[in-house]
Amino acid sequence: MLRLLRVKNFALMEDVTLELEGGLTVITGETGAGKSMIVSAIASLCGTRIDDDAIRTGKKFAEITGIFDVKASLRQRLEESGIGADSDIIIRRNIERGKRQNSYVNDRMVSLNFLRDIAQDMVDLIGQYENQSLFDKRNHLSLLDAYAGLEGSKKEYHDAYEEYRNLQNKLKMLLEQVEARDERIDYLKFQINEIEKANLRPNEEEELNRERDLLLTSEKRSLLVNALINDLYEQDGSVVEIFSRIKKSLEELTQLDRQIEQQSGQANEILSTIDDIYRVISSYAEKIEFSQERLDTIIGRLETISKMKKKYGKSVEEIYGYLKRMKDELSMIETRDEEIEKTKKNIKDNEKTVVELASGISARRKKSAVDLRKKILRLLRQLGMEKADFEIRFSDTDIGPLGKDDVEFYISTNPGEELKPLRKIASGGEISRITLCLKTLLSDVDQIPTVIFDEVDIGIGGRIAESVGDMLAKVSKNHQIICITHLPQIPAFADNHVLVSKEIKGDATYSSVMKLDRETRKLEIARMLGGKEITTKTVEHADEILKKRKRI
Repeated sequence: MLRLLRVKNFALMEDVTLELEGGLTVITGETGAGKSMIVSAIASLCGTRIDDDAIRTGKKFAEITGIFDVKASLRQRLEESGIGADSDIIIRRNIERGKRQNSYVNDRMVSLNFLRDIAQDMVDLIGQYENQSLFDKRNHLSLLDAYAGLEGSKKEYHDAYEEYRNLQNKLKMLLEQVEARDERIDYLKFQINEIEKANLRPNEEEELNRERDLLLTSEKRSLLVNALINDLYEQDGSVVEIFSRIKKSLEELTQLDRQIEQQSGQANEILSTIDDIYRVISSYAEKIEFSQERLDTIIGRLETISKMKKKYGKSVEEIYGYLKRMKDELSMIETRDEEIEKTKKNIKDNEKTVVELASGISARRKKSAVDLRKKILRLLRQLGMEKADFEIRFSDTDIGPLGKDDVEFYISTNPGEELKPLRKIASGGEISRITLCLKTLLSDVDQIPTVIFDEVDIGIGGRIAESVGDMLAKVSKNHQIICITHLPQIPAFADNHVLVSKEIKGDATYSSVMKLDRETRKLEIARMLGGKEITTKTVEHADEILKKRKRI
């Protein structure tokens, strides 16, 4: 829903802010006041290109800003495009004379195509605008399906169709692989044999690296150990010899003075620790060995592991995962003929289900199309289009994600004229009234929150105008409706009434907008009834129109 529109330096509007609400909002005003500029401003927020001529005379730029409430699905699309969005989004267009037009969503610059794309889910512009949802043939089938209540049946069909397509893709893959079968089998067997022959073990590389490092340092380790043994025990003046004398002296001293008995005990412990170190180092020395053959074996094994990692995976786990996939593929290839026949049978069985479901959906579509046609023709007659004809035409297509039907709305507005696609209607007034009929019948299922009607009242009046107002009010129960009107009957049905007026100040003309209360609305309807001169009679007539609407 469009909650706020701000227009700066656009046509006659220097700085206009319009707060909008749900329900039916009518916009009225004298000819030339700038009513259509409001619609043009909203259209620009939907991706319509703006000419430099629309920039207010004497100004270098125009800026149009809109704040919209948006549904969760659109917020998700914006976030997927890198645009953060809460419940509201701000769309802004900036136009400078002779320069590029810039578009922004939540202050993130976007293309006009992106703006048009998201606007399709936000605003339906009815009149002489290209982005009307009903002009897009792709929407006709979805609207008919929603009217027919086919959501559950389409879900069942979609699941069956997806299974059908998956089986077709599987068969295609199997048949393609058969062509390169022998070559692929040889390749897979080579890879499987190479990995299995390597016989890799978890953590083997780390263990081998440690062993290699020990072999490479064996000479240095041997020198260090021998020096330790010599210093600790074997040379004259060794650590053990010196500490033995120290221990003996402390024992003699203790006999003379008990104060150092503790230190004598500590000397015993140190000497015992030295003996332990000596025994461990001696044992370690016996284990130090160097084998060039073993080193060569380790280096060769590490090279094998490195080669396997480069070809098949970054770790032993990844390599064995790759091995499993290769074995599975080999097994599948070797049993491919059997798998192909099985897949063909599954496709045949599934195709029967898909065709039956598609036929059932098609039959319900055609039945609903007859009912929808009758209702639309009845509404068109209420809107003064007694000679109009409307059809929902079907053509068969190949089975696809939406079934087997292609659907398009056709209409003829004058007797003797052949029915044409809805998108080829030329008259803005006819477009608006036909769309109003469709919106009236489909308002419960149409997901576009804001609908803007321009020219809906061209060429009508009296009773038909009341029918238009009544339909707009009904549609506004499920949508935000904004309607430009010249007829006094239609504002009586509105929840909100906005007056556009213009004023000349010096050499410049300014358009402004104002929300009307009941009293000012009555005066505006009186003006619409009687022209510039508002009389007591026209005011009373306007009051009667409002009271009549209230009684309905």
